[in-house]
Amino acid sequence: MPALKSVSPGGALLRSSRLFSIPPPLTAPVVESGGRSSDTATTPYPTHQIITTTNASRRKGDWGLKRPLPLKTTLKTSTAMVRVNQVDSMEQVTDFRPAADHGLTLLKFQEMNIPMVLPSKKGGHELAAPGKSVFEDNVDFTADAAGRSSDGVDVRWKFSGPWLAGMSDGELKKYLAKVVRAKRPAFRHFLRKTLAEQLTENENKEAHDAGREPLPPILPQDILKDELVDFLRRLREDRPQLYSLVGKFLDLAPIAPPEAGSKTKWANTMLGKSQTVTAVSPYAEDGPPITHPSAGLSYLRTASFLENHPYYGPQARHTAVKARVVAPRKAQGNLGPKLGVGGFITNVPGGSSTFNMGKVRGATRERIPGIEQLDPKIEGGAKYYVAPVSATVDSRGHTIVKVAEVDKATELLAKELAGEEAIHEVPKRAGAVPEDRKNGFRKPKGQVSLFGSSESYGLGNLSDLRREDISKPTL
Repeated sequence: MPALKSVSPGGALLRSSRLFSIPPPLTAPVVESGGRSSDTATTPYPTHQIITTTNASRRKGDWGLKRPLPLKTTLKTSTAMVRVNQVDSMEQVTDFRPAADHGLTLLKFQEMNIPMVLPSKKGGHELAAPGKSVFEDNVDFTADAAGRSSDGVDVRWKFSGPWLAGMSDGELKKYLAKVVRAKRPAFRHFLRKTLAEQLTENENKEAHDAGREPLPPILPQDILKDELVDFLRRLREDRPQLYSLVGKFLDLAPIAPPEAGSKTKWANTMLGKSQTVTAVSPYAEDGPPITHPSAGLSYLRTASFLENHPYYGPQARHTAVKARVVAPRKAQGNLGPKLGVGGFITNVPGGSSTFNMGKVRGATRERIPGIEQLDPKIEGGAKYYVAPVSATVDSRGHTIVKVAEVDKATELLAKELAGEEAIHEVPKRAGAVPEDRKNGFRKPKGQVSLFGSSESYGLGNLSDLRREDISKPTL
């Protein structure tokens, strides 16, 4: 027999190990300080990978790790989800915690069938279209060359440079000292290359207008020092173009241009300068996200699909979701009413909806009780049905869910599915077979046969009739 191959210590360790590796944890989200923060609140996004297992393996303590987890801790919960802090701690144990908070939130979010869209402009109408999907071919880019549309909009969501509008003074000074200052020679070479491309383009345009053949391209080393100095002077006077070149060189995330009607725009108009830095990016106002714009929550590209009800057939609107009033409008220190939808905090539906009426009276108050102020008489808190429209992930990793108001029919349909109300009841037919009646081919004990009997023809039980009543003719 051939000799067995010897296994290296590393190979033997990998063969005996049940878990190869766990992704490193993400940076913890920045939590607000002061009275608005909570130690027990669920973080905006998970930082550790969630590990789950089957029920059969959980009863054995098998989670695919190096050692089994204690049954006393893992069998007390109905959700088989844990997050591992350390596979091997100093005490030679596996440090883990339950992870049902983020795991169940993900399941509830996927059950609502919400598409992930690009962030909309601030001040827009709340009842507008859901927005463009983050998975569209013309916006899902990370490369600089492919990430620019035909109108010059940089639609990329990932940049190697920071978003300057979101940096503090200390962070900006540190970035300038450690990163930008060392790139000064490279930036001058970048300006030479840019100037050479502009001069080549201008000469080719003049040659084309005059009917001449295009001249050979101008190289960066052909640019004289005086020409470069004049170009720098023009850039100092044209701040938008200078920022555009700096942002392209450092690969900075775009910033929203100044608002229309400002004094700067009026001055630039009088001096004949350009008005905007570049076209507005979808991430210019709040910054690019820290991960993919979908964050792995949903992969739906649109909400344009029909839901088929088992009794009423295809529905024009999606199933409504019950939302809880987390903070009423008149709460102390509150900036507006907040709702809890599927584990996410969101604003009330915008526009001219019932939630935004100036004075809530009469039937409206009965429809949305507890939205103005806390009503302790409502058992379990005030709850309403809303329609999830779309969701967006901002630059801090927070998931922003957008909801809309539902009509009465959609609300009743959701209540019927939840067993709270009955919209349509099928009337029982005369002589219908009761629900507790079993298969007629098998004669139950203590009952007569259901087929070919007097009861099946509506004559009742013949044993209860007297023989003389049957023999007497009816007049």
